[in-house]
Amino acid sequence: MARLDGGGEMAFAAIHPEVGRIDATLSDLGCDLTWSAVHRIRPRVALRCPECGHGVQAKVSARGLRYFAHGSGRLTDCAWLNESLEHHLLKLELATAVRAADWHAELEVRSPDGSWRADVLASSHDGTRRTAWEAQLSPITIEDIQERTERYRAAGVGVCWVSPAAQAPWMGHVPSIRVREPTQGRPWTVVEGPSAFDFDRGAWGAVDTLALIAFVRWASQGQPIVHEVRPRYRPVWFATDDLYRRRRLVWTSSPHIESETQHEAMQQCQEARKRQREEQQRQAEQQAKVEAEAEAEARRKDEQRQREIRAAEEAARRDEQLRRWAAEAEQTRQRREVEEDQRQAQQRAAEQQRLRQEQDERLAADRWWGELSAEQIHEFREAVADPLWKTHAARPEFDAQGPTPDRAYGIAIRVRQRLHGVLRPSPASLHRLPPADPVYVRNAREAQQLAATGAIDPTRVVHFDLPDHEQMSLI
Repeated sequence: MARLDGGGEMAFAAIHPEVGRIDATLSDLGCDLTWSAVHRIRPRVALRCPECGHGVQAKVSARGLRYFAHGSGRLTDCAWLNESLEHHLLKLELATAVRAADWHAELEVRSPDGSWRADVLASSHDGTRRTAWEAQLSPITIEDIQERTERYRAAGVGVCWVSPAAQAPWMGHVPSIRVREPTQGRPWTVVEGPSAFDFDRGAWGAVDTLALIAFVRWASQGQPIVHEVRPRYRPVWFATDDLYRRRRLVWTSSPHIESETQHEAMQQCQEARKRQREEQQRQAEQQAKVEAEAEAEARRKDEQRQREIRAAEEAARRDEQLRRWAAEAEQTRQRREVEEDQRQAQQRAAEQQRLRQEQDERLAADRWWGELSAEQIHEFREAVADPLWKTHAARPEFDAQGPTPDRAYGIAIRVRQRLHGVLRPSPASLHRLPPADPVYVRNAREAQQLAATGAIDPTRVVHFDLPDHEQMSLI
């Protein structure tokens, strides 16, 4: 966090005890509240930091910037403590650009599972698209930023990394742009990231005069898009610096991608013609060599008679050698036939073992599900669906196929058409489970049955307090 007005740390989000998360950058704080409802009000509203839970206060800087600051006795491990003022101002600029593009913007948003925390999370109004805009001012390795980018991709969230630094080693390895702060009346400007393909030069060239607010608007509309540059064209031309820099990813449009494709086709055609010329030259040289050898052969005819005797002796030795080789080859063939028969026998035995195992697993799964009545299965599904509905605001879907082998004879659970977990997999088939999906069982006894196999991490198992037998209704 950045220090403002001589004390406290700066953040734009806080947790209100009644309305939940509020955003100081929005006129209504994102929940139909005025700033006066939290600023300099007595008694003071018990606002909390979304990151560490410590108490925060609403403040206004000398520049008129609204923010929240930790009170005394704050926790030293809060993730926002080390963010600079420049970091926060860039986040604010990104949020402003997102809102100008008619998208919803939230600052300092953490994912439900804690795998990522976005500086600015942009969401389309229909909720189908989300993009994280990350202000990256501190040093970070290429491997770390690629790993964090992959976390966003796995969560279905796009990402663009934004840096005002003169040099960023990770630029072009992930979706990223470099920006310049406003100068002499000019707004925030994107000076690296967007690129155009110059067909005559046969190279990508950086576009360094694009306003940040315009870039964010176009990116929200799907123009430009992130493109992986072909290896041949990865040296990107920077006219301002009069040099090339290697970049694997650039922001560009479909016509420029098509221009690169056409140039690549032209290059391949030229290379093919070059290879053809080289082949023709090689053939001409080979023909000249053949003619020279023919002339030399005429000169060697006188020597041929003297070599015939030696050649005959050599032929006899070769014939003997060939007979030995043939005998050895026959022995090798017979040995390989025996080895092949043994290998096929082993494969058949392994296949029979696999079929027996699958049959045993199916029988075990039939017994496992046979323990429950239709009413118990319905009760179980309702017990699973209720917390998922509250968490994801969406009704979970249970695979209509029922128990399937690829889910360890459990039933796949999907939320918003994405696989969420597995309902009551068979203990005998846990080796078939995907590596990370949560598993739901009826009660602690069933959870212990799964854990006792040693084939699953007990922390993946979610159980409920459902009875093993149907409860009798009192009428």
